[in-house]
Amino acid sequence: MKTYIVCYDIEDDRERRRVARCLERYGDRVQKSVFEVCFFDHRDRMAEMLEELKQYIEDESAVRFYRLTKNGYADSRLLDGTPITPPSSSIIIF
Repeated sequence: MKTYIVCYDIEDDRERRRVARCLERYGDRVQKSVFEVCFFDHRDRMAEMLEELKQYIEDESAVRFYRLTKNGYADSRLLDGTPITPPSSSIIIF
């Protein structure tokens, strides 16, 4: 499993809503413009998301992807010092 923090800074309301809706299909919103996105089948699913995002934005530099490793999670904290828990590696199918 590969986890990314995806964040964006987009001024246009319509463009920002489209990007947020797209990211909601791939991950969990943790702040207004920040998502945790996990890929189990990394290549295909991530490529699919990137292609979809490119349709919605004019300035590709407005969206950033940061890979979060196990060590990255271990060193991450909330403001009160609480550790951030990595997403479950389980897959739930409905």
